[in-house]
Amino acid sequence: MKIYQTIIIALVALWFIGCGAANAPQTASPTDVLKTYIEASDRKDLAAVKQTFSKGTMKMYEDAAQKRQISIDEVIKDQFELASSAELKSKLELGKETIEGDTAMVEVKDNTTGNLERIPFVKEDGVWKVALDKFMEDLMNKMREEMNMPASNLTKPDGSNKSEVNK
Repeated sequence: MKIYQTIIIALVALWFIGCGAANAPQTASPTDVLKTYIEASDRKDLAAVKQTFSKGTMKMYEDAAQKRQISIDEVIKDQFELASSAELKSKLELGKETIEGDTAMVEVKDNTTGNLERIPFVKEDGVWKVALDKFMEDLMNKMREEMNMPASNLTKPDGSNKSEVNK
């Protein structure tokens, strides 16, 4: 009789576990988080925007706020003012998502310029977060590389890359 009770209890427990797993919320993908960020920016919803940020991004904004002697919320609000999110949404096309362990990238194309950017994400406590700090770091590194490029590699407005010497 005890064996039957044990089996019944085990089956009931498995049934509850199975039901719970089916109803458990799925973790939002990096693309979903980026969409949430864009929509929250459009609504100027500071709390929702901050929830999409990685710890590194929050630290970046905290440092900027401290240097400017204003609140972190004011720094983020300034970002809202730089570009209308509604305007951005019409220009941007979300592309390929690449996940490697606890990091990810989402390609974003600016349809007006054709430029393609890769927005980085990190997984923190099982949740994908926008890593704007990493984006800025990558951007700065790219700029440094371009500035260190030899002058002979620079392209002139006419499309040539030959250096001319004034005589």
